[in-house]
Amino acid sequence: MVKNPLLKYTVEALLVEANPSGDPFFRKTHFYKTLFLLHQNLKKREIDLGLPYCWYLHGPLIEATTFEEQTGTPLTGYLQPDGATAPVRHAHDAGLAEGEKQVVLKEIRKILGKYRSGARWEEGYGTRLVGEAYNLAPFPYQRTFKRKYLDYLVSLSNEPRLYDSAYTPISRNLLQYLDTLIEQFPENEMSELLDTYLEWDDTARIFVEIREPLNGLSNQYWEIFCSLLRVRKNENVPAETIERWERSFVQDLPIYDHGLETAHEEALGRLEQDRPPAPDPEIDPIVRRLMAYARDSATVRPREM
Repeated sequence: MVKNPLLKYTVEALLVEANPSGDPFFRKTHFYKTLFLLHQNLKKREIDLGLPYCWYLHGPLIEATTFEEQTGTPLTGYLQPDGATAPVRHAHDAGLAEGEKQVVLKEIRKILGKYRSGARWEEGYGTRLVGEAYNLAPFPYQRTFKRKYLDYLVSLSNEPRLYDSAYTPISRNLLQYLDTLIEQFPENEMSELLDTYLEWDDTARIFVEIREPLNGLSNQYWEIFCSLLRVRKNENVPAETIERWERSFVQDLPIYDHGLETAHEEALGRLEQDRPPAPDPEIDPIVRRLMAYARDSATVRPREM
């Protein structure tokens, strides 16, 4: 049974326009992000698709159970095993007004037209599409963390030698990201995570000082942040589903905090080991000056030109 024929029609009309043959270039990510953008654009035209979604790890995510209840078709029914969208050549439109269908179709073509020249998809369309969806993220913090900071960490992992040859600019960039993030953290709406975030920030700064890659530490934090984010930022998701997400977050947070505390202590221990020993106060200052003079005299200086 189709409870929301408008949503079903929009999904199928989108796939008819974007990828009727089920070719591999229009995939799950593109499908989700385009459908989200359609939902947002149509609301401005006073047409509510009732799309059930939440903000999660990689942007707006369609809530599968509610989607199936509304359309009578599981999300997986519109996807192939390899992640490409399934071939659709006809959109079910029973009971819908012709004018409403035309508005939906116009918005579909308008969005797709940004990424295609005729029927040809432009290079980099997937990244641009995800970026446009992320422009509507509820918190600037999300855009900085996911689309800038985490992407920067990925770029570093692809060039591991940079950690040895160019760590000074790398560390400066990392600290700039951390400074920006701490200014942007949505303290009022994500207050349950504030103490955890401050502990993570402190740990991340120690990682920078000891030259430890931040990928694992940052991805684990992003998961716990997003487990609360989906509770706070969603639309058309049933209350019982949101309550289940919240219970999951409450159960997972202490486990995450314990692991973070361990990581912090280990990093702090390494930092203490790497620091040079403090000068012995028992050594006479005159002796220290003589030692420094002897060291300088033994140093080969470049000849002046």
